[in-house]
Amino acid sequence: MISASRFGQVQSGQRAGGRLRHMIRLWLARDKTIPVREQLGAQLLYGILSRRIPPGERLPSVRDLARRLKVHANTVSAAYQDLAERGWVLMKRGSGVFVRDLEMPPADGGPEGLVRAWIEEGLQHGFTVDVIEAAVAKVAREIRGQAATRSFLVVHPDRELAGVLAAETEEAVPCPVASVDFEHAAKEIAFDTCVLVTAACASQAVKELQPSYCRVIRLRSMEDAIAGQHPPTSGLLIAVVSRSKSILQWSATLLASLGFPGMDVLERNPEEPGWQDGLAACDIVAADIKAARELPKGLRPTIFRIIADDFLEELRGLVTAGKV
Repeated sequence: MISASRFGQVQSGQRAGGRLRHMIRLWLARDKTIPVREQLGAQLLYGILSRRIPPGERLPSVRDLARRLKVHANTVSAAYQDLAERGWVLMKRGSGVFVRDLEMPPADGGPEGLVRAWIEEGLQHGFTVDVIEAAVAKVAREIRGQAATRSFLVVHPDRELAGVLAAETEEAVPCPVASVDFEHAAKEIAFDTCVLVTAACASQAVKELQPSYCRVIRLRSMEDAIAGQHPPTSGLLIAVVSRSKSILQWSATLLASLGFPGMDVLERNPEEPGWQDGLAACDIVAADIKAARELPKGLRPTIFRIIADDFLEELRGLVTAGKV
């Protein structure tokens, strides 16, 4: 376990039965290359994305969190302000800071609006409401019967990250899983494609792609990500290998928070020349599920996974039940 001088254990939420509802743990490393404000903001965002800090949750006050973490109040305030500007939290004057709802925003008019448009178009072609209703029911039965062959498509601005998320999903579900960036997503979506996006991209997906089926990927929590890991020892050298710039950036921030000096962390992208240099000398080589397949033989990497296990189990259950 990391020593108390390196982390603050923070409770957040409204009181229920005399106790606070949720608890999160924050690790901060001082005198590192990454500012404490960025470490704090990244971990709070990670908690929001993994739903360890659920929608509607009230975060600790600036003063309270600063006191617990033994940092300046301006540091906490700046982290909250950054999250608010990016749309993750809502700052209510006199009430506090609250996590915004991460549910998938509905398409214009919702499903009722879409159905209404279909019916109106059918009426213009001379069909009755009863005929249209029977046709919709027939097509719905056919789609349910084909559910086992429905495909998933992971969409993310970072195409390499999309590929990693797709690879993790494909291990869990008995159907094809592809990946693409937003620029090329529209032509990859069929009527029976279930689009998977991270919470950060949900609004963009609905606005630009208007998919028939879409789900928000739940990420692993900070606690799950570092479960079983021990605090860094002096001279320990770790390498992080990924083609995704997003993954490399997040890893650098989180490792700094856990106390790894920047000089002790190697970032390696297989797209770059000489990326294998120094890997054999590292005490730990951590790689995403795709990058691990590109490592030299003889290296035994620690494979880090991004998607929460319960989300993958949920997808697997939906496919089996024929609901996606």
